[in-house]
Amino acid sequence: MSISASTFLYLTVFTLTCFFTYKAEKKFDLYIKTEKRIAKRLAIFYSFIALLIPSLLAGMRADTVGKDVLEYAIRTFDLANTSTFAETFELTTEPVGYALLAYISSIFSDDAGALLFTSQVMVIVPIYLIAYKYRSVTPMWQTMLAYMFLFYNNSFNVMKQSVSAVFIMLLYVYMTEKKYRKMVACFIVAFSFHFSAVFGLIFIFVAQFLNGKKNKETKIAFVVTVLLLIVNLRSISRLLLALSLLPEKYAKNIEAVFSSDTTVYLRIRGFNKHVFFDWVYRFLLLLIPLRIIKKIKPDYDKNIRILPVLGFAFYTYVLLLFRTIYGIRISLYCDMFTILIVPMFTYAFKRKKIEDKIKVNAALIVIMGWYWFVWVMLYNWSGSNHYIFR
Repeated sequence: MSISASTFLYLTVFTLTCFFTYKAEKKFDLYIKTEKRIAKRLAIFYSFIALLIPSLLAGMRADTVGKDVLEYAIRTFDLANTSTFAETFELTTEPVGYALLAYISSIFSDDAGALLFTSQVMVIVPIYLIAYKYRSVTPMWQTMLAYMFLFYNNSFNVMKQSVSAVFIMLLYVYMTEKKYRKMVACFIVAFSFHFSAVFGLIFIFVAQFLNGKKNKETKIAFVVTVLLLIVNLRSISRLLLALSLLPEKYAKNIEAVFSSDTTVYLRIRGFNKHVFFDWVYRFLLLLIPLRIIKKIKPDYDKNIRILPVLGFAFYTYVLLLFRTIYGIRISLYCDMFTILIVPMFTYAFKRKKIEDKIKVNAALIVIMGWYWFVWVMLYNWSGSNHYIFR
């Protein structure tokens, strides 16, 4: 499909997803007020449609839509489809969670599109649950819209890590609710899809420490320690590999990133206007909402506010020092929290009249939509700008 046709298709899916999410939220609120069963049933039905539409689009895409599909998705599915349960885990080189998802998907279909479908389900369902839990802060449809514009197409490429990242995000939600069993379950799922889930957990602990009741000297010492660990990540990875504590392929990835003379597919040579656009827009998508939150809603969760900042700082560090945007693979665990930050932009404007709400919501859509259109559709980040059906 052409860029224009693909853009129209994606925007149609985004619109339908947000529309049915909006309808579901209204019915959820009605059920809470009236306890009418019909309201609950409709809320579940609308939620099902809202989740089904983007998942179907993900599952119906060709193997060339999303850079990593041919890299590991098709290979893993074909192995699961032609092997027994035991053979699948014995022969695969992929994380156990992803291999299990591939095997389960192969039971229901011989087409790899089933795995692409279930991979998206594993991402968007936790996102929807998080949107539901934070609906008192921002409307569910706005949180879902932020996901669709900022991360949906990325999940076509970074499939395993997208699942891992959203479950780390859900882990934090359960942490705030003190539901520790669900926390552990979320981490197990996240880790089973990608080893880097450990970094996501570390980022959360760092955010909590920085926001905790510690004196400045302790916080400075902690930050310095973390920076030293990051600077020496290459040596640490070698040590962990020697002790058989780190999967070899992840150690090789780290080695490639920190060896500036090594050619990796995310290495940057010279000035790159695409990366510059992404960096500037990421900065603005954090700066503006965070300033608004500080003035209008200062009691908003401090950890959610600082996590995207930590991710941006890590991404910038790797970008400037090692001329690669590979850091985005790790910062994703923090970046995901921006779906709870960016919609706060609307708090800066009066929304008493229906006309005001339309203008504010339109501004929010344009701000995120422009970033999506340039970064995903024009610059082809994630390799999904030309959508092709299977």
